[in-house]
Amino acid sequence: MLRVVVDGPRDPYYNMAIDESIMLSRNSVNYDTLRLYMWSPSGVSLGRGQNANAAYLDRIKELGFKLVRRPTGGGALLHPEDNEITYSVVLSTNSTVAKLSVDESAIEIARGVLYTLQILGENVEIRGLGDMKKHDLCYLRSGSSDVVIAGRKISGSAQVRDDKALLQHGTLLLKFEPETWLKVIRTPGVTEEFLKSRIAGLFEFMEVGIDQIFDAMIKGFAKALNEKDVFMGSLTPSEIKLANRLYKEKYSNERWNLLGIQ
Repeated sequence: MLRVVVDGPRDPYYNMAIDESIMLSRNSVNYDTLRLYMWSPSGVSLGRGQNANAAYLDRIKELGFKLVRRPTGGGALLHPEDNEITYSVVLSTNSTVAKLSVDESAIEIARGVLYTLQILGENVEIRGLGDMKKHDLCYLRSGSSDVVIAGRKISGSAQVRDDKALLQHGTLLLKFEPETWLKVIRTPGVTEEFLKSRIAGLFEFMEVGIDQIFDAMIKGFAKALNEKDVFMGSLTPSEIKLANRLYKEKYSNERWNLLGIQ
C-alpha cells in the first residue's frame, strides 16, 4: 500500500524534518509513502556528511535562500523555488525494493521519474552521468540512479536506511539556471556552459503544468514500486508532532546545518 502526500511549497527546514519524520514513523503505519513537494524560499541542501564549506554561505543568505543539511547523502543542490519538484520515498525494509542493495534499490525507485517523463512524452534513460571527481555539486556526480534526458542529467537521488525503513530523496529539475547554481555552490573551474552541457530542466523540452507533472509522478512511482493500492493522504498527527520537533531541534539548528565549519 502506498500513501501519496502532495505538498505545496514549504520551508527547507520543514521539508527535511517531514521526510525524516515519515521515515522514523514507518514502523507505526501499514503503508509506504511517496511525498511530492517544492521549496519556499529556495533552498540549498547539503548531503548528510558533506562539509558546509561546499556552499557559499554569505551568498545564500544575501539571496534570501536557506541552507539545510539532508538526512540522505550526496552533494550540494540548489532547490529553486517554483523550478523543481522533490520526491521522497519511504519504504519498509520488508519491501522487495528495500531488500536490494543501495545502488539497485536507488535505480528501481528512480524509475518513478523515468516513467513520469515517459508518461509526459519524453525519451529518457537511467544511467550514471558525471565525472569520477567527487564534485561538491551533486548534479555533476555520477550516480547509478541518474535520470538522463538528451544526454543531460535531469534527476538525481540519494538514500539513507535504518533497521526499519529506507528514505530516498530525488529531484525533477524543471528549469535550470546555471548562473544561480554557481553563485551558491562551490564549483572551481566549472563554467555556465559546462553546466548547461551536463544538466537540463524539463521546461526546455515541453510546456506542461505542475498539476500534470504531479499526476504523472504519482502514476510513474506507483508503477516503479509495483503498487496498485495507492491512496492520497496526509501526515498523521504523530508524524506532524515529530516533524515539528525535528524542525526545532535539528534542521533549523546551525550545529546540524553547518557541520564541518570550524
